[in-house]
Amino acid sequence: MKPLLKVLAPNGFITRLSILGVVGSVLMATPAQAARVTQIIRDVKLMPGQAAPRPAVVNDEVKIGSAVRTGTESRTELTFADLTITRLGADTIFSFNEGTRELALGSGAMLVQVPRGGAEVKITTAAVTAGITGGTMLMESHKRSPTKCLVLEGLGRLYPTGHPEEAVIIHGGEMVVMTTDGRITRPTKFKAKLVFTTAKLITDFDPLPNVDLILAVIEEQQLEASNTASTSGGNDSTDVLDLRSNTFPSATTASSAKFGSPSVITAPNPYVINSGTLIGTDPKITTNGKTDSGKIYCGPGIDGSFLRYLGASVTPFDIASGQPNPKDVVPLPVFLFSSLQLDGDPKVSTANGGVPRLALVSQGGITFTPSGTAFTFSGLDNVGLVALKGSIDTSGVSFANFGDLFMEARGAGSDLTLASPISNLSNTHLVAENSMTVTAPVKVSDQFQSFAGNNFDVSSTVTANRIKIQSLGAVNVQSSAQLLAMLNSAGTAGQILLQATGSDTAVTVNGTVQANGEVDIRQTGVAGATVLNTATIHGDVVKISALGTNGTLNIGNGNSISADTVLKLYAGGSNGTLNFQSNVTLTSPTNILSANTINIAQGVIVTISNAANRPADVFTNKANYFGFGGSAPSLATAGTFGGAGAKNPQPLANAPALGPPGGGP
Repeated sequence: MKPLLKVLAPNGFITRLSILGVVGSVLMATPAQAARVTQIIRDVKLMPGQAAPRPAVVNDEVKIGSAVRTGTESRTELTFADLTITRLGADTIFSFNEGTRELALGSGAMLVQVPRGGAEVKITTAAVTAGITGGTMLMESHKRSPTKCLVLEGLGRLYPTGHPEEAVIIHGGEMVVMTTDGRITRPTKFKAKLVFTTAKLITDFDPLPNVDLILAVIEEQQLEASNTASTSGGNDSTDVLDLRSNTFPSATTASSAKFGSPSVITAPNPYVINSGTLIGTDPKITTNGKTDSGKIYCGPGIDGSFLRYLGASVTPFDIASGQPNPKDVVPLPVFLFSSLQLDGDPKVSTANGGVPRLALVSQGGITFTPSGTAFTFSGLDNVGLVALKGSIDTSGVSFANFGDLFMEARGAGSDLTLASPISNLSNTHLVAENSMTVTAPVKVSDQFQSFAGNNFDVSSTVTANRIKIQSLGAVNVQSSAQLLAMLNSAGTAGQILLQATGSDTAVTVNGTVQANGEVDIRQTGVAGATVLNTATIHGDVVKISALGTNGTLNIGNGNSISADTVLKLYAGGSNGTLNFQSNVTLTSPTNILSANTINIAQGVIVTISNAANRPADVFTNKANYFGFGGSAPSLATAGTFGGAGAKNPQPLANAPALGPPGGGP
């Protein structure tokens, strides 16, 4: 078999899949006792029998009588013991009874992959039943609309429910439709390569185990296409799909010249993008009358990792940061420059089969002229700015009114300086192999996420629903900084994570960190420290920790620390120390202090405040304070607890778990 050509990208794009009802069922020919959650995207809940729903985590077991529910724009993957994979779209519930697996498919789409040689899976709705044997199937059903069944590889069948004798056989690369009047069409071909590279139940997840069999079907279609004018003549079955949900693509395949590895645009050097530049995501770029071509990246399953696609090697930092990995936004138009400067907001066109996303990549650094330009990129859904070996400094400009922004300054010594205000974006994701500095206000509707190889420093206001700041060095929240995690439009509670992993660095908070959900501030290095001075910290759940063997949590001057449910201060390493260096009030219904050694400095009072007058729970091996079971002989040698006070200390080994970030109390 000849190698598969990398000609896999669409002339259009797909939005997120949605499953809206609870009607159908999936039945396995062999009994199923349990499945495990293997991938999660956004809001996924596990409903264990009669117990209250809780956030699902990867590797959760879904037992008989349990269920899984996905939220808006959320998806998940379940893997059964026989390695059958079921992927669920948004707003759906999955459950199975003893010996069966049942899936809601009243209106929406799902994917099932059965291992080669595996037992048949039947997907049943009130009107139609589909089966797949040792293969991969996508199925879509909407009320008062046709039901579609696409087989990417393997052997499938479709028949009116209760009448298997009327089954229509479906081979890989074929689809069958049941019309609204109950008629089942003959199998017709669809463009498997287009579906494979754009359907979110494929591109949003890790490569499928049967990917080689899907690629074989795609190659067969390509070989057939080379001998005929079209893979399906004038009756392209892809075009009959219900495009309301954008579940599957409807456009025709574009020219193969658009695919493969990108060529470097070397002149001018640097290439200057200005307000007169026209970027077509088909993909072409024109500046000063000169037109250059880009390429379309089709995802890791087709083009390999994004870095290798760009001609770069994957480094330990890339592995640690997990970036760049644009598998969620393929097909992705890419322009690769030897050097890049942005001098004005370009015009962007998605005509001629373009998609609403764009990646501008420089082999060196990326600079901006301080022109005051507001970059909107004509309202694209996704914009990526990647410096493969150099820094990025956004001073003097701003970003506004488009979807997601990704920026990475890659290479040893490469810094990212976000000195540009960001407003009315959905998500911002920043990566720097060296240090990162945020000095301008950021306001996004969903997530602000950053990863620094050295130090992260913020001195401005960052407002989002979820804020996640990670550093392999230190994290510094200056006194002028405010990190605010708010409810989003769907009412989802906000979350903030600040995490540093440097062996002897610190998370230092001098500013404001507030969330209506969870605040988690942690340092995990061996001798790392978490330091609070003039900090204001509040959340429903607040967890502040230094978790290394010799970790130190220092509560310094002028702090306001409160939680609506639980407050945890942890330094649980074998030599971990919690130091109260100045007067502080801990305000929470439940206060838990846990460290190998807890020191309250002489003259310092740690006031425990809550409506129930409940004392703090203390877990320590060395209680260096006076009273409440402490070991200090007098107030002349150590401080004490005030307010509701503290319970007599228990051994550190008895302390409840801190819990993972985002894991609640």
